[in-house]
Amino acid sequence: MELRTIWEKYKKRGLFVFGGLALVLVPMIGYFSAQATQPKQVTFSLDGESHIVATEAETVEQFLTERHIALTEKDSLQPTPQTKLKNGTVITLHKVWSIPVQIDGQTKVIQTLSRDVAGALKDGGIALGEMDRVEPALTAPLSKDTSITVKRIVEKMVQEEERVTYQEIRKNDPLLEKGKTKVLQTGQEGKAIAHYKVITEDGKEISRELVGRDVITPKKDLVVAVGTAVAMRTDSHSQPVLVASAGMISRGGKVFRPKKVLTGVTLTAYSPAGGGKHPSSPGYGRTATGVKAQPGHTIAVDPRVIPYGWWVYIDGVGYRRAEDTGGAMTGGKIDVFVSTESEAVRFGRKRNKTVYIIGPQKP
Repeated sequence: MELRTIWEKYKKRGLFVFGGLALVLVPMIGYFSAQATQPKQVTFSLDGESHIVATEAETVEQFLTERHIALTEKDSLQPTPQTKLKNGTVITLHKVWSIPVQIDGQTKVIQTLSRDVAGALKDGGIALGEMDRVEPALTAPLSKDTSITVKRIVEKMVQEEERVTYQEIRKNDPLLEKGKTKVLQTGQEGKAIAHYKVITEDGKEISRELVGRDVITPKKDLVVAVGTAVAMRTDSHSQPVLVASAGMISRGGKVFRPKKVLTGVTLTAYSPAGGGKHPSSPGYGRTATGVKAQPGHTIAVDPRVIPYGWWVYIDGVGYRRAEDTGGAMTGGKIDVFVSTESEAVRFGRKRNKTVYIIGPQKP
């Protein structure tokens, strides 16, 4: 009876303890079960943009499925898809972007996780030259809609054979009548090698700079004489004489600028015999200056008017040199030396002649 009583006693206590535990555990299980089904607060960063999101997903993979986000092998995800979620979990996802690049005449699509132009080109394995131009700039940020253009800039030296055009050079000629021309030298083109610095953009030339030129064949300029004589008349022998412009005189096929012009000059002639010396005399045919008188060359003058040794041009006679004088040679008188006395007689006396005093040098 006692053992049975004791057992009944403890049985009643056990039921009491178990009932007490049940009263505690059942609410706790309900609490934790309710907690397990409550949404979790996680931070989700997608391509640099972060948001706090409430989710009932158990794992990262379920979270992405919940948001209809598909992963590719090239996407960057942290943490792994199998990671269990809890409040405060940070999920970071960088999606691969497809960026079109216009380069070398074609479009190349780059798959990149980079978010600037330089990184995208690197991911695409595109090497740039020193002068290449990129739009947008290498440091510019990317967006999903960015399109990149690469311009290939090349600088090179180019050699080209060129023709060198000759010039026409015109020179005034007082021997030619005004309005007439005469070719003194024919023109001829030359040849040269030109060295250019050429810059191309995508194969098209955009600039050219001449660096130097090597002459192979020199050019020959065309030289043309242009007449400046203003009138045409005849001298006393009915020979045409051009009157040159700008103070120049054309006589006997030569052009000169006279130092002085004598008008109203009287001309006479003399011969060796007219000098008053015997043919056997050492001074026969000699002038006052000591030189031998020459026909067609020597004249006797007043040295106060025409200095000894100076050349003159006498209209109707020609070029003569002042080498002699005489008692009758005063002022505007000139004696022309001829070969014989009979020739001197035929010459006679000629008045109102014009004499151009030139100087010590014959034109």
